Amino acid sequence: MCTEDKVEQLANLILKHKNSIVFTGAGISTESGIPDYRSPGSGAWEKYDSSIVSIPGFLKDPTQYYNYALEMYPIRANAKPNSAHLLLAKMEKAGLINGVITQNVDGLHLTAGNINVHELHGSIRQSSCLECGQVFPMDDIINRVDEGENPPICETIDGKPCNGLIKPTAVFFGEGLPTRPWTSSVDKCKEASLMIVIGSSLQVSPANSLPDVALKTGSDLAIIDLLDTPFDSRATIKIQDRAVHVSELLMGFLGL
Repeated sequence: MCTEDKVEQLANLILKHKNSIVFTGAGISTESGIPDYRSPGSGAWEKYDSSIVSIPGFLKDPTQYYNYALEMYPIRANAKPNSAHLLLAKMEKAGLINGVITQNVDGLHLTAGNINVHELHGSIRQSSCLECGQVFPMDDIINRVDEGENPPICETIDGKPCNGLIKPTAVFFGEGLPTRPWTSSVDKCKEASLMIVIGSSLQVSPANSLPDVALKTGSDLAIIDLLDTPFDSRATIKIQDRAVHVSELLMGFLGL
């Protein structure tokens, strides 16, 4: 079956259920200029050691993370939603999906216009002090690093010295997920009659358990990703194609 036929089949499922939840990973944002992590030849972990975004690695040497952040942050900051993000916003507005669960920290779903967004891994838009919890805009922290303060340190809280290490609010490897988005995501998956995975190879735990939550309650599962995933054999539809290409076809089939 060709991609177009599979997309038409997916469109029919969406129109039939009207109770879908979407789960997205890095692959939905690659055509906004943000590299993913695992694609052969282009994934970020082929260029960098993933330990720089682990809690042990960060605490051992935060300068390595901030060197990586200096290179990556302008790319993230200048990224714009692509047609896949914009389609999901239209689908939510049309009542075809009940929101988006995302592993991404780029904020592009919110920028595109989605309202019900569950950011499992937090956000790169803010940072906080690991000692006092004070929150800072990430723009300000990156500017401080660019001016030579690496790593950035929290100077004061309520006029008193702090000296705590500042870290992005994005979840690093080895950290637990924020409770509220995780709990609401599990609930959404239990309620959905169709779960659509876009741009995730479903390799990162515990987020990769969510399709299983949906399947156990009788949900259909559709997967759109260039790579193989552990759930392909259990999916109603697997479309091995770019998220943007599939979204452009889907927009036509859904009349959006």
